[in-house]
Amino acid sequence: MSSYRLKRYLSVFLWATGLALCVRLFLVEDYRVLSDSMLPSLLSGDLVFVSKAHYNVRLPFSTYELFKINKPKRGEVVVFSLPGHGMETYIKRVVALEGDEVSIRKGELYVNGKSAMASTAPTATESFDGGLPHALLWDKKDVPDYGPVLVPQGHFFALGDNRVQSLDSRNFGPVPLSCLKGKVSLIWLSVGPQGVRSDRFGWIRS
Repeated sequence: MSSYRLKRYLSVFLWATGLALCVRLFLVEDYRVLSDSMLPSLLSGDLVFVSKAHYNVRLPFSTYELFKINKPKRGEVVVFSLPGHGMETYIKRVVALEGDEVSIRKGELYVNGKSAMASTAPTATESFDGGLPHALLWDKKDVPDYGPVLVPQGHFFALGDNRVQSLDSRNFGPVPLSCLKGKVSLIWLSVGPQGVRSDRFGWIRS
């Protein structure tokens, strides 16, 4: 192979690597769901694409915002980290925003005094601001009462769709907006104990 062709291949490789790195740092990243806290919306073993630039663009490897694009909305499924929790990443649903009052009574979520419950039979579902309902893993006798609490400025309140078994804002409190990593947009692959779950591919309802 001539030195010219070698340099050409190397140049293409470096450009492709740089482009892929930029996409991963600023635009899209993939995450693997490692718990059942978002059942039935997300299963352990789902691999999802996260739109990193949906809310803001950050300086890589930091929480410093270069510029803000959108604020999260109630009902969106998001990825975030927490101060003091190392590299651990959480995938939850935004249920309340700054200034909202949040409470749970008899298993039902209330935001600003209004129940988010859309139905309880045959499947429990919630809906926010007139959006499409999403299913819950829910049993009112197993979901303890909570609040009311007021979400402070610069924060959001996040819950798992599996209200019976989820580590979320009921445990660690409202989440700073600066901790947002992005919006979950697509399940691109799902691998369970029996192998690939081909029926799991699709857009996330949020």
